[in-house]
Amino acid sequence: MDKGHIIPVELISVSEALLSTSYLITVVQFLFGILMELSERERITLLMMRGYGDRQRSYREVCNLFNDTFPERNPISVSTISKTIERFEMTGSVRNRPKSGRIQSATDEEHALDVLQTFIEDPHTSLRKAAQQHDMHPMSVSKILKINKYKPFKVHLVQQLSEDDYDRRVEFCELVMRKCDDNRDFLTNILFSDEATFFLNGNVNRHNCRYWASENPHWITESHSQQPQKLNVWCGILGNKIVGPFFINGNLNAELYYNMLQNEIIPAIQIASGEYFDNVWFQQDGAPPHYGRQVREYLDLRFPHKWIGRRGEIEWPPRSPDLSPIDYFLWGHLKSNVYRRKPHNLEDLRNRIIEEIALITEEMLGNSVESFYTRLAHCQTVEGTQFEQLL
Repeated sequence: MDKGHIIPVELISVSEALLSTSYLITVVQFLFGILMELSERERITLLMMRGYGDRQRSYREVCNLFNDTFPERNPISVSTISKTIERFEMTGSVRNRPKSGRIQSATDEEHALDVLQTFIEDPHTSLRKAAQQHDMHPMSVSKILKINKYKPFKVHLVQQLSEDDYDRRVEFCELVMRKCDDNRDFLTNILFSDEATFFLNGNVNRHNCRYWASENPHWITESHSQQPQKLNVWCGILGNKIVGPFFINGNLNAELYYNMLQNEIIPAIQIASGEYFDNVWFQQDGAPPHYGRQVREYLDLRFPHKWIGRRGEIEWPPRSPDLSPIDYFLWGHLKSNVYRRKPHNLEDLRNRIIEEIALITEEMLGNSVESFYTRLAHCQTVEGTQFEQLL
């Protein structure tokens, strides 16, 4: 080789070396930025986690909460948090700056976010009204909703929260989230429990009137008799297992509930939890039958300092079915499947409930329990107010 064409190492200028290093850094930053890029939906969630006023979290706290809430994605850094918040404070938007390129379609991300925001603010908006508002064809609105997995649901009733409820819900969320952070198994050690009434004519009614039939087959509109036929059911969820169902004879009261705990519920929990029974936290809401003195004393005996409910070690916040997997998953799932065809009689209804519970997979149960932590975070972010529209 002709040595005249070889450039001695010592002749490479400092500026060339710095240029090469700068180029490598730029490439690394570009690739890292792709991995760390947040969707606009994630940016909105991040801002909600940040909070506002006196209840703002630090960037580090937001970073930890975001990464814990979304473990399946690449973790983000404090720098990403600060840049997202600063951009929002400067522009009032979470969107990226517009880029040059092809003309956007009616269902592009920008239009989709506008449409989704309309339905978040007013879920009762019709397709035609939303289309007129955004100068789009109703089919485009329908496509956006379908892509984002929005489905039409009949209105269901929820308990109105009082001002006192907000603080109780926030305190509960903060306490349970701390316990979950301190003990990874705490969440799967909670035995969530509840009762529901299944009517033969098609309604599923909890004591807080939360659940109703999702569609309107003609038989549902039959008039109610003075004493409609019904089944009262108790169920529990422990990790990825169902405890029950147990059918209640007549209306539930404290004495009947106490007997069920002794003879059916606790023995079933012992079987489901096995050698880990001593780790179980029993949860119930504040319904009157759950507050009987003998019930509370029995729970103190069987779950010493480990039960959640009215006057329990941890107070369950009133009017909070949106925080219980039994409420936000199980009863609705059963309702949708049990009433696909009209039950012939109470025995048929009972068998349907048992069969549908048996078909629920461990994965479905595990997912419903895991979403409990996410719901706690959302509830805390909105300071205890209704949050399900944000999920």
